[in-house]
Amino acid sequence: MSKWRVYLMGFVTLLMAPLGWLLCGMPPVLEFLQLDGLSNIWTLIGIEFGVCFGILMLIFTNTESARKSFSVQHQLIKSLRLNFFDILFLSLCAGFGEEILFRIAVQQWLPPVLASIAFVAIHGYILPNDLETTKYGLLVCFFITILSYAISGEQGLWFCIAAHASYDFVLFYFWGRN
Repeated sequence: MSKWRVYLMGFVTLLMAPLGWLLCGMPPVLEFLQLDGLSNIWTLIGIEFGVCFGILMLIFTNTESARKSFSVQHQLIKSLRLNFFDILFLSLCAGFGEEILFRIAVQQWLPPVLASIAFVAIHGYILPNDLETTKYGLLVCFFITILSYAISGEQGLWFCIAAHASYDFVLFYFWGRN
């Protein structure tokens, strides 16, 4: 896959945010984005939470059977030869776009646990014929469920975006190099 396709995927993921805005009935943008929460301590805690959970996932997937199960994903990420900026861009696009779509829009119609299961299923991590991928999917589901409840709590949207982006950054960074 070429770099331009990687960036196109990032932009497409980023476009999930306006889709979420449309699905929410187009409220005022500043209210929708909850910008007042961007500079609070929960955003920093979200970064820490995402990094810690990303490291935990690296530990849980560091088995021979997990490496076999994820070999296609690892090879794809390695083949992209992502540099620091590429990883940061893709992580921020996914964190922002997917959290806006799922936490703010989809969770209007689905309860947090079902929205989390839908998120994990769409990413292809629930496969009845692949136990390792499904175990990984259940762990991701736990992470996403925490974010699903955090959105309506004191933590808010930017905690979720920061956690998701930093989680993705950790996985892209380490899976792209190992």
